[in-house]
Amino acid sequence: MSNTLAVAMVTAALRRILGEALAGVPAGGVDNARVTTLRPDMLPAVDGEARGVNILLYEVIVNGHTTNSYLPTRRPDGTLVTRPEQALDLHYLLNFSGDEAALEPQRMLGVIVSTLAAQPVLSRELIRDVIARDTADDPTTWEQYADLADQVEGIRFTLLPLQLDELSKLWLMFPQSDYRLSVVYEASVVLLDRDLTPLPALPVRSRSADAITPRLPSISRVAADSAPTDPVLPGTLIRVDGQRLRGPYVTRVRVDDVETTVPPGSGTDERITLPLPAGVAAGVRVVQVLHPRLVGEPPQERFGAESNTEPVLVRPVVTGPVSAAPGEPGVVEVTVPVDPPVLAGQRVVLILNERHPPADQLGRGYAFAAPSREDAASSDTIVVAVRDVVPGGYLVRLQVDGAQSILRPGDDGRYDTPWVDVP
Repeated sequence: MSNTLAVAMVTAALRRILGEALAGVPAGGVDNARVTTLRPDMLPAVDGEARGVNILLYEVIVNGHTTNSYLPTRRPDGTLVTRPEQALDLHYLLNFSGDEAALEPQRMLGVIVSTLAAQPVLSRELIRDVIARDTADDPTTWEQYADLADQVEGIRFTLLPLQLDELSKLWLMFPQSDYRLSVVYEASVVLLDRDLTPLPALPVRSRSADAITPRLPSISRVAADSAPTDPVLPGTLIRVDGQRLRGPYVTRVRVDDVETTVPPGSGTDERITLPLPAGVAAGVRVVQVLHPRLVGEPPQERFGAESNTEPVLVRPVVTGPVSAAPGEPGVVEVTVPVDPPVLAGQRVVLILNERHPPADQLGRGYAFAAPSREDAASSDTIVVAVRDVVPGGYLVRLQVDGAQSILRPGDDGRYDTPWVDVP
């Protein structure tokens, strides 16, 4: 691996390779050619009639061959396991300047292409030589801190076949520049990492192997155990129907983020019954069966099989008397105790229906949204301000995230509770 100077060091080494190749001036070569590392739109202002080759790093991409070989770099507690690294491929645009009538750009292109074909790998010796020469000329140069020469994997330059439309798009990035004879090279692979020290792990004392037949649990339905049409309320005994529900080691049922362990010997592969776990909020919730594995000595839980998710509608319950008291002029504040507690961000609507209206009249009905509770803590009491409600007795329902509380009938068969007298 290499430090943060690796990308710039590759460019510097490539500049040295090309500069030495052009300085050799083979028979028929171009005299006084030089190598620059500028954007093409900067060249007219600095090179004039100069001859040479310009190096532009125009694209950096992730190396595809190493992507799938990455291992987790941190443990679940955040401690470092291995030094994180990033593998990069560098794409360079080489463009040539010179006397077009004398075919100087083409003559230099031949020199460069043949040089990189004969010397496609950036050797450690060459990198160290570049650093030594530049450091001798300037003791303060940044190159003395580069450690690219210590990278385990060598860097190879490959000529990329670029179609005319691709080359045109590339030059369109520099609308102020005229086209110059160009080729594209890829430098692969550059391994970047940070100087982090992994926390050493203790030696492995023993090894064991475990093999089980995969048994993926599947849920077909979740409902109240008493009857599929009965409402699911806090504390309701729910029934999970499906296939392969019992795990080989441990069976857990997760309702949203609340997990419950199924006691050994309880339930079957086709059915598990358990009380709705405490702490599950009202609304549409998802149920999932988990089969964690026990690994090691002493046994420790590891990720195992998980079922599909199945929704269940958890209804809120109005747990006590509902009260109403005058507030601001024209406003009545209705206080409703509720279970489970309403969480921050849940949408709450108070629904009022006239209690026991005359048989020949349609009862009055109202709906009022509770104030937003985005930043509030969970609460088992909801206060809703109502306006323009005709005084009288009203049945009370709370709708929390679309799930409505239930009404209970009286002896005459009509809905009777919970209710509130609105002054």
